[in-house]
Amino acid sequence: MDKTTLPAGRRLRRGPLLLVAPVLAAFVLSGCSGGSQGAGSTDAPAGSAGSSQQDSANLGVAQSAPRAAASVADENTGAGVQQRAVISTGHLELTSGDVTTTRTRLDAVLGDEGGHVADENTVTDNRGVVTRSHLVVRVPSNRFDDAMTSLAGTASLRSSSRKAEDVTTEVIDLGARIAAERAGVRRLRHLVSTTADLRALLDVERALTARQGELESLQQQQNYLADRTSLATITVDVSRRTAPAPAPAKATGGFLGGLSHGWHGLVAVVTGLLVGLGATLPFAVALALVGIPAWLVARRLRRVRRPRTPVEPA
Repeated sequence: MDKTTLPAGRRLRRGPLLLVAPVLAAFVLSGCSGGSQGAGSTDAPAGSAGSSQQDSANLGVAQSAPRAAASVADENTGAGVQQRAVISTGHLELTSGDVTTTRTRLDAVLGDEGGHVADENTVTDNRGVVTRSHLVVRVPSNRFDDAMTSLAGTASLRSSSRKAEDVTTEVIDLGARIAAERAGVRRLRHLVSTTADLRALLDVERALTARQGELESLQQQQNYLADRTSLATITVDVSRRTAPAPAPAKATGGFLGGLSHGWHGLVAVVTGLLVGLGATLPFAVALALVGIPAWLVARRLRRVRRPRTPVEPA
């Protein structure tokens, strides 16, 4: 088909395309030439001042690396399923007639639940009998409820309390900060081995020391939280049960009251006389055993020494 026979509409649509093509070609050529010039400026040699500027730039990158690592750690943490971290604490008050026996039962319960005694304070009386025992025990967190029930059954329960504190957010935050600090420490160590300028090297070493101190502090906090969340803490107070005091007698009046008071007075007088008799009886027996023979001997001596009067004749 000849070009002259084409419709007018098709000729009008081909015209704008022919005009735009040279403009696009010129834009692509100018972008390529600008990129080649930028690459050439980057490859230009740098002196000692350029090295110092490069080290300072690297130091800035190293200081911003923890923030980037923190964001990455947050994304990774949020992507997975975070297990809840809970600090469980409990308190029990028990009474028992024999605190030592109850203490033995507590040891048996801890053996069954996989726990141990972390702290203990025992009080005894003048005879050496245990009157009170204060214990701080640690059990696995997943056995906390069973341990509370078993420990409460070792003696008479007076009071019981328990508390749960969710620290999942703190654990996640510490994990992200530790990951960020580790990334910063690795970057700063690399800069120490590659930095040539002395001033920049001193700056990098100071920054590395600060990062390492912060990292150790965060790791200590993480270990503390791990210990509190993996093991629950239960405080147990065991005291000896004392006999209840007798109830006071009710006062009665009238004839019966007077008779009761008179009877109690008579009983008190007779009791006092019997007590006095019992107290003096040993002394009386001792005096009788010693005094009667002495009296008999003295009497006989008086008879022997008495002169006999002559009998007058009738």
